[in-house]
Amino acid sequence: MNSIKVEAILEQRFILGEGPGYDSRDGTIFWVDIKTGSLYLYDAAKGKLREIQTGQYLGSAVPSGSNGYLLALSTGLFHWDAKGLKLMSRPTELKENLRLNDGKCDPRGRFWFGTMALFNPAPAGCLFRLDPDGVCHPMVSPVGVSNGLAWSLDGKTMYFTDTAERATDAFDFDMEHGTISNRRRILTYKEGYPDGMTIDMENKLWIALWGGGKLLRFDPDKGKIMMELKVPATNVTSCAFVGENLDLLLITSSGEGFEDPVEGRVFIARPGPCGVPTNAYCGSDSGKGMTYT
Repeated sequence: MNSIKVEAILEQRFILGEGPGYDSRDGTIFWVDIKTGSLYLYDAAKGKLREIQTGQYLGSAVPSGSNGYLLALSTGLFHWDAKGLKLMSRPTELKENLRLNDGKCDPRGRFWFGTMALFNPAPAGCLFRLDPDGVCHPMVSPVGVSNGLAWSLDGKTMYFTDTAERATDAFDFDMEHGTISNRRRILTYKEGYPDGMTIDMENKLWIALWGGGKLLRFDPDKGKIMMELKVPATNVTSCAFVGENLDLLLITSSGEGFEDPVEGRVFIARPGPCGVPTNAYCGSDSGKGMTYT
């Protein structure tokens, strides 16, 4: 598996590429650039890339509604579709010195997302759960840099990374109620900083290493790193399985601060194991009636 090819899918570089996923509704591959506030929708068959500019920091995105996306923006959670942006929810804990960061939906369609400080290095963020009714619930705090969510195949465990802690933790997960308990540390890092992650159909985690130039494939049951997948970029930010068969691994990176044209590109690999689908948000897209264009 160490001979796996990792190739850029585009020549375009991104300042802070993040949040990759696969929209099974139409086969679109998507990711965000946090710093430019852009949602990117890529039609691999046509080689066509579409950019949706939001005008705010954009931490993450997931499919939502019939043809839109739920966006974690600086000022709250918004639904985007052809009609524009509509405010869905804004946690009261979201202060001016914070922004929303990585987020994913659990298998029941609840959106989990985190906040992080814009300038203050001290842990000031929180991990939230957005329910289908649009209500946000704080779940874990304090958090330094909320990242890397994934769920075990049996739905009984949730995995979470605090990049500032250089650690990945596991929680017991109650699928019915969306609650977590029994937090424990499963992996600490001496090289690089853990960022986004996903899980494959063999129940192994794929974890991006910021500053490490690679992905780790980790067995959470045995507590063992199975392999390292080298990536041409230094600051690897996240990964997700894409494609009709979910057999391709999409990898994002950050090009900020680098002149090398390979830094900040989006890459693709065929790792062998297939992955799990990108879960969509199951809530209404009616929001609170505050529409932005």
